[in-house]
Amino acid sequence: MNVETAYRWRSQLVWGLALMAAGIIVLLVQADVLDLDLDPAHFWRYWPWLVVVSGLTKIIPPTNSRHFTNGLWEIFFAGWWYISFNHIWGLGFGQTWPALLVAWGLGMMLRPLLDNIFAATREQP
Repeated sequence: MNVETAYRWRSQLVWGLALMAAGIIVLLVQADVLDLDLDPAHFWRYWPWLVVVSGLTKIIPPTNSRHFTNGLWEIFFAGWWYISFNHIWGLGFGQTWPALLVAWGLGMMLRPLLDNIFAATREQP
């Protein structure tokens, strides 16, 4: 099985699990088992979790260096956005935007290393 076919399969698996988890959470809130604010006016604040799920589908093996770094970037970006937008720890966009530069530079440094690691694992029988 090639990497792209594996990516498509695990993408369907992870998104299916995410939809099931979302459905279970909503059911538990409706049954008053969980106490979450699912008011549609506040529900949009949770959209970064969709980006986290997308990132997870890219880093679950088997994968390649491009998918892996893109997945890490998506997970970092979603976390950054969530923290900045909701002012967690008192941090907003103005204070946290340099973290994007750090993550971008880290990704540029990791890519050649990951290319070598993924190439070495492909060559082994």
